Amino acid sequence: MPLRRFLPSLFAVLLMPSVMHAAVPGRTMPDDTPSTEATLARPLVTGRHGVVTSLHPLASMAGMKILLQGGNAFDAAVATAMAVAVVDPKNSTIGGQGFATMYVAKEKRVRALNFFGPSPKLATIEAVQGKNYEHGYLSPVVPSCLAGYAAMHRAYGRLRWREVVQPALELAEQGFAVTEDFAGVIELMRGEMDFPSTQAVFFPGGRAPRTGELFRQPDLAETLRTVGEKGASAFYSGDIARRIGAFFERNGGLLRYEDLAGYEPQWVEPLSVNYRGYQVFTTPPNSSGVALLFQLNILQGYDLKALGHNSPDYLNLIAEVQRLGIADRNRYVADPEAIAVPVARLLSEEYAASRRALIKLGRAMPGVPDPKLADEKPARSNTTHLTVVDGEGNMVSLTQTLGAWFGSGVVAADTGVVFSNQMRHLHTIAGSPSQLGPGRRPRSNQSPVIVLKDGEPVLALGTPGTEGIWQRLVQVLVNVIDFKMDMQQAVAAPRLLHGGPTRVVLDPPPHVKMEDRIPPATAAALRARGYRVDLIPDDEGSVNGVQRDPVTGLLYGGADPRRWGHEPGWWGPANSVYAVGW
Repeated sequence: MPLRRFLPSLFAVLLMPSVMHAAVPGRTMPDDTPSTEATLARPLVTGRHGVVTSLHPLASMAGMKILLQGGNAFDAAVATAMAVAVVDPKNSTIGGQGFATMYVAKEKRVRALNFFGPSPKLATIEAVQGKNYEHGYLSPVVPSCLAGYAAMHRAYGRLRWREVVQPALELAEQGFAVTEDFAGVIELMRGEMDFPSTQAVFFPGGRAPRTGELFRQPDLAETLRTVGEKGASAFYSGDIARRIGAFFERNGGLLRYEDLAGYEPQWVEPLSVNYRGYQVFTTPPNSSGVALLFQLNILQGYDLKALGHNSPDYLNLIAEVQRLGIADRNRYVADPEAIAVPVARLLSEEYAASRRALIKLGRAMPGVPDPKLADEKPARSNTTHLTVVDGEGNMVSLTQTLGAWFGSGVVAADTGVVFSNQMRHLHTIAGSPSQLGPGRRPRSNQSPVIVLKDGEPVLALGTPGTEGIWQRLVQVLVNVIDFKMDMQQAVAAPRLLHGGPTRVVLDPPPHVKMEDRIPPATAAALRARGYRVDLIPDDEGSVNGVQRDPVTGLLYGGADPRRWGHEPGWWGPANSVYAVGW
């Protein structure tokens, strides 16, 4: 096992050996689930007053610090998200976009927040014709993460705004230790960040940061200090916004001060379906959460436990459902303010039955009706997810992205903030439902999830990972609901995803990627049924989430062993906090 995967396992065993096999009431490891190296790589983290999961230990500890200071899940989610934006700028920054699904305990309801910024008002097909708008100055949409954090905090936060900003400010100002991965990724992406303002941040003195050095971001710290003192509005309508607008105008970009000043995140009605007595909620379009719910609706017609976890029949079914989900997502999902999205039809029982009728276990479909209109090549996983649950029952499932590693590659002006390249997900192809135009929100794969049982919150989870987001979340939900796995077992179990090494392929032969921890005989069985099967060591996605026992209120956190992740749990007094699994 590679050293970088062994160390997290070792730390977990040394710190908390007693919770390696912690039991969740009503949950047992099914007999047909393999006991694998990855399944045992991390313990099931437990807590009473709060659990924070994210893809970086410093970000998770930022959220836990806020809980210990008396904050709630909403405060801690903001602190965690802002800290991630400092320590993992390849995947998300406050210049990115995102969604959140949350359970509000005092209101006893699920809410959804869309903070996925639209294209600039100057964004037209004519403005980008013949130009590269997938990267660089033309590629950012309105930076919206910070506005989303502020909206969530304003509605439900308990601590003062400056308090929840403080952990991120300290990480930017005082710095954090450069890891081998951090240094390597920056060096790898040198050519994608060949802009003077970006070079000044990530290549000070002309070189990438080296392992073991402190990486400080003084410009970003100054931006966060201003935001902490004056509020998020300082970024959108103050001097910072004016400097950003002038910067993009000077460099031939489309983003302007007016785009920032006019932006507001939206509270939207979450979508949901009932899956075997569990109400599964996620975000509506321009999110692709509808594809997740659509797949659950189809799976509802099968006895998955009887098929057997990761058996040839089970994976045959999962692959076919994924193909249908991909086809329908790409055919219909777009910005609902620009084009009508038939959500009610897509989530109806009648439509699920009509799509289910196309599936014949024992072979792959020869083709998928309603294929997508525009082909998208998935980039490296360039998104991050965090989940926070507090002792009061509040839950936040939040996913945020830059669109690609380091997004546009552009640090805007002297803000220290990397901006996204989400414009690339708006198409110039005629007939595409996600067509480029002024003020349009790109279609996004992000699908943060909250699950209720009998009206009580029992699960919050999400993942980064391009079009695999809503494919892997379905498998994890099925692991929990149908196969009674706990959160850690569910996220660690081996998975199958539809798509080849460079793009999603719907036409025959259907192309699936299957983790090589699934037995070779299963791969052979799928090939015999008409699939092209690529064996991969690890799915690049990284699911994390938290279960809640509705009777005791105890919390159980899980973080994917496939990538670095971290989930501290809080049991009581400050001196009883422990952190494992990163």
